[in-house]
Amino acid sequence: MTKGLETAMSSIDICSARQATIKDKMEMVLDIGQLLMESGGDSKSIVRDMLRAAAYLGLHWKHLNFHMTYTTIMANYDSEKKSYTVFRKCRIHGINMTTIADVSQLSWRALEQKYETGTFKADLEGMKEKSTRRHYPQWATSLAAGIACGGFCKLFGCDWVAFVYTALAACIGFWVRHGCNRFGVNPYISIAASACIATATAYWTQVLPGSATPWFPMIACMLFLVPGVPLINSFDDLMNNYIVSGMTRAMNTMLVVLAMTFGIVGAISLCQIPAYSTYDIVPDSIYGSQAIAAALAAMGFSVIFNIPPRLLPVAGIGAVMAVGTRNILAIGFDVPMAWASFWGAALISIVGFKLAGRLRAPRSVVTVPAVIPMIPGVLMYRLLIGIFYIPSLDPQGLLTAIQSGVQAFMIILAIALGTTIPDMIAHQFIERSKHQRLCHLLAVARSGEDSAFEIETDIDQASNLK
Repeated sequence: MTKGLETAMSSIDICSARQATIKDKMEMVLDIGQLLMESGGDSKSIVRDMLRAAAYLGLHWKHLNFHMTYTTIMANYDSEKKSYTVFRKCRIHGINMTTIADVSQLSWRALEQKYETGTFKADLEGMKEKSTRRHYPQWATSLAAGIACGGFCKLFGCDWVAFVYTALAACIGFWVRHGCNRFGVNPYISIAASACIATATAYWTQVLPGSATPWFPMIACMLFLVPGVPLINSFDDLMNNYIVSGMTRAMNTMLVVLAMTFGIVGAISLCQIPAYSTYDIVPDSIYGSQAIAAALAAMGFSVIFNIPPRLLPVAGIGAVMAVGTRNILAIGFDVPMAWASFWGAALISIVGFKLAGRLRAPRSVVTVPAVIPMIPGVLMYRLLIGIFYIPSLDPQGLLTAIQSGVQAFMIILAIALGTTIPDMIAHQFIERSKHQRLCHLLAVARSGEDSAFEIETDIDQASNLK
């Protein structure tokens, strides 16, 4: 690192790279892991970013071991003289893709600009504070939730009047959840209350004129609650052998869907709503309105996920590509929906790989919002509603509920595989330039030869082993 430069920062204990202790460096590495885990990052990407930061800080990955769970990250560094173990709790989970993008770029920027350790630590503290703020005001996020659900409704085949009614019901449900969160209500109770109010509101929109598909708003109005990112991350973690984290994410996802179902069943009971979960959700076309609906849904969810504003058009275009590919294969060529969803997700994942470097954003920030419109939220709660009413179901109704559940599982698995397989197979080819770049930057920072850092900078291999 460049010598002689000392940076003074108020309220932060700053030390140079030479003075930072191993424990100080491990704490900074865990700061990165905590920010990414609490912002919705997948475990493999989190470990990869922590290892890259550790390489910048002079901690060789061969001496580092991580244990990843959804609520705790443990790091162990075994030097020749001592062994250090540090834990970090991850208590507040959400989706903040701006934080994921910022943190993922930090270690690159630190190497390129030859940061002192104190500057690196100051930037981390700034990102912690920034993670509590959002690009979009609450009213805009609420409106985006409504537009996202309206986009889903249009994907299911509703008319544009029903799109407006869906957006209205979803906005009201979103504000209910926001209010519950402000008062510290249990998150699962707030999800159930939000789903209940949104469903009841959508039901009463039937008294309003103009829609030829009056039941569709009830199907789509609460889909802003569907845990699409945790679903994808759970499968991603399991496939990358982060079993504990993947299972915990899957259980949390199931609890969210159960809470949604309680809310929907509550609205059905209170309003005496007749059965509506068996309505067909068939797109009215594979072009035109479907492309617009996919873009609206993706950009709406992108606002909820706090994606950087410059990437909103990217999310919309990606969704058009993913959903368009799925619809062409499923409707035009009679390909099973799971396979069609796989190819749609795989296409946008490959495109995302190529664009991520140019956009200076992680692959997940580019690809995940684009595949969210393909999540089969309706099929998931069809199964759960069927389970709730199982005493009154006839054999055909029970079979339909089970079929919906199996189909939903296969589609989710296909989407997760489609977004993950390019990372698992093509990463070593597509990302080879990153390995060479990191090796060169470390050589410059430590005044050595590139070849001396060849093994140290093999972050992708290390993340497979950790």
